[in-house]
Amino acid sequence: MLSVDPNLSFFRGRVALYTALQAMDIKPGDEVILPGYTCIVVPNAIIYLGAKPVYIDIDPRSFNIDPSLIESRIAGHTRAIIAQHTYGIPAEMDQIAEIAKRHGLYVIEDCCHAIGSAFKGCEVGTFGDVAFYSSQWSKPFTTGLGGWAVVNDPELRRRMSQIQARLAEPSLLEILQLRVQYFLHQRLFRPSLFWFAQDSYRFLTQSGLTIGSACPGEVEGCMPPRYAMKMSRWQKGRLQHHLDSLDHLVAHRKMITRMYEEGLRAIGARPVEYRSDLDPVFLRYPVMVTDKPRALALARKARIELGDWFLSPVHPNQDRWEAAGYEKGSCPLAEDICAHVVNLPTHARVNAKEAARNLEFITGHVET
Repeated sequence: MLSVDPNLSFFRGRVALYTALQAMDIKPGDEVILPGYTCIVVPNAIIYLGAKPVYIDIDPRSFNIDPSLIESRIAGHTRAIIAQHTYGIPAEMDQIAEIAKRHGLYVIEDCCHAIGSAFKGCEVGTFGDVAFYSSQWSKPFTTGLGGWAVVNDPELRRRMSQIQARLAEPSLLEILQLRVQYFLHQRLFRPSLFWFAQDSYRFLTQSGLTIGSACPGEVEGCMPPRYAMKMSRWQKGRLQHHLDSLDHLVAHRKMITRMYEEGLRAIGARPVEYRSDLDPVFLRYPVMVTDKPRALALARKARIELGDWFLSPVHPNQDRWEAAGYEKGSCPLAEDICAHVVNLPTHARVNAKEAARNLEFITGHVET
């Protein structure tokens, strides 16, 4: 039975990364390597410590950092490499670990998309010095918000536990808001309500009536005042409940993934390519389309759950990439993919009928 160290659990997954960087003594002037195809909260955790994110382009087949490009960007101030397992597809951990060892760097695994995925027979999260996870609304399972770390280095584990012990607890109001949101999500959310739920959640968050996945200012790179907090007792209970049911959740996602792969092949489109020694559990199934804005607009009209990950190399920031320390044109493959990629859901609310409906819709948009 999987369990989470309560001393390494946090109110949001990004705080687990931030705490790991603190434990590594990342400081102003240091550099951290990461893929130029990520969520803005990842480089933010680096920037909040005064360090510099260094973006590496991705392999277009795996959507993950291209290991062949890493070594040329390592400099005297480089301290760590973040390996993101995008959509649940394992990154090339053997190559990344070898590069890190050669240069004396920490390896951090971003497992927020990838609970249950395996690389060469070993579960992701076991290769790096630290792995961090998220149980935010859109992740493999949800505790509303939340995150945790798995630390494979004993000294880093000790330091992270000490830092976590000093963090604030969520307020009673924050816990109450989160519990109400979770209740509504569990009772009301269906794929056909995806667009309505997303719009409502954003409106209520902007109105201050709900706790948002991101705090005001985070998209622009500003650190929120109540950024670093522990996970509440209620979140820990929900987290353990989902971990106990993980085998069932993984089996369902794999079943839906097989439907997507078979359906794409049937129309002459290429499904995601990955090696036979990788065992991904897809959080969302990525598909390349000819006209992304049109596909998203028509999906909204047809009430099809179609995701837009990633809108930019620092999703969801579409206008001010420099706020995340990203220079336009530095990761051209990632930027091109952002303009064409959408994704299909694999979560527990997607049944076989819904998956078939998703396939029927995407047939008119997919690149072949």
